[in-house]
Amino acid sequence: MVDKSVIPYDLVATKMNYWYVALKNDWVDKAEKMRSEVKQEIAIMEENQDVLIYFSLLEFRHKLMLDYLCPEAAKDIQVHYEELREKTKGGKSLNGMLEYYYYLFTAMYHFRQKELLHALAYYQNAENQLNSFESDEIEKAEFYFKLSEIYFYMKQTYFSMYYANHAYKIYLKQPTYGQRRVQCQFLMTGNWLDKMNPEKALEHTSKALSDAKELQVDYLIGSSHLNIGICYSQLEEHYKAENHFQMAAKLYKNEKHSFLPKALFNISHVKAKQEKWIEAEDLYFEGREWAQKFEDQEFLAKLKMIYGLYLSFDLDVVRESFQFFSEKGMYADIEEYGVITAELLQGKEMLHDSLEFYRRVVEARRQIQRSETVNES
Repeated sequence: MVDKSVIPYDLVATKMNYWYVALKNDWVDKAEKMRSEVKQEIAIMEENQDVLIYFSLLEFRHKLMLDYLCPEAAKDIQVHYEELREKTKGGKSLNGMLEYYYYLFTAMYHFRQKELLHALAYYQNAENQLNSFESDEIEKAEFYFKLSEIYFYMKQTYFSMYYANHAYKIYLKQPTYGQRRVQCQFLMTGNWLDKMNPEKALEHTSKALSDAKELQVDYLIGSSHLNIGICYSQLEEHYKAENHFQMAAKLYKNEKHSFLPKALFNISHVKAKQEKWIEAEDLYFEGREWAQKFEDQEFLAKLKMIYGLYLSFDLDVVRESFQFFSEKGMYADIEEYGVITAELLQGKEMLHDSLEFYRRVVEARRQIQRSETVNES
């Protein structure tokens, strides 16, 4: 006799697919609702090991979303990662779509930790699995978006722009993926800035701001202002840059978003460049407090660099930040901040120390070029 209280596993798997759609779109409330419903149904579902593994994978993806959007609500992300590794035996017991999700979500985790080389290796494994089963266009767009993101952080501008455009064209056909379209514009903005073309970058981030306002998503509006501020900073229009950074910080504070330390770092940096030391120091301490609260190691290191370079003028503190960048494979940051540090030291006629940081820049560029060669082969 069939137990009518038992739910067929395929119905639960279908609901989990809708949960995943909510996760990809950063729809927190909808994702929480779907997760709650799935958890209830899992308890009375007919047994199926693949669906249980899928549930564990989406649980981890859910934590990654919260870590990005609401970091105070997603503590112990590393613990959840270790639990997933144990349940899936490091992905070795999986195949096809489930193996793809394992590698994709693991790559996203390492990217959030700014372990870029680890993340790229897992993305490459995910790409191999993506080609092993029939996937829809949206799944491919999501993967292209993630690749664009990591290539941008590694300053692989050509690859990042290629995948961002590829993802954007797919998202344009999907009316419910407006947030991803805005985020693709952010990546294009960043890549144009890397090409030292802030005017072109402003076109993309202004479009992003318009779209974000239409979507009425505050953190995307904040990120649009943050990117506009970075454009004006590159143009050395510091007043305009600070104005947009302040608007970003205000919106991030309202939502306690994970990007708040980034906004405060940028405001502190602008103030330091203007030699407004008291304001720069106040913002440094505020940024450090939020970065500690969010366990944001990247911006703890960058804020430490601000402190060492401008406020205490302690080069050993600056070197500690650069050591962190090096360990994480953050060569684009070594290049950018290495030039800033070297030029500042050169202006103080500290030529030996200036040369040290120029050498770091040269080595970072060598590593970036080496990565380009590997990815082209």
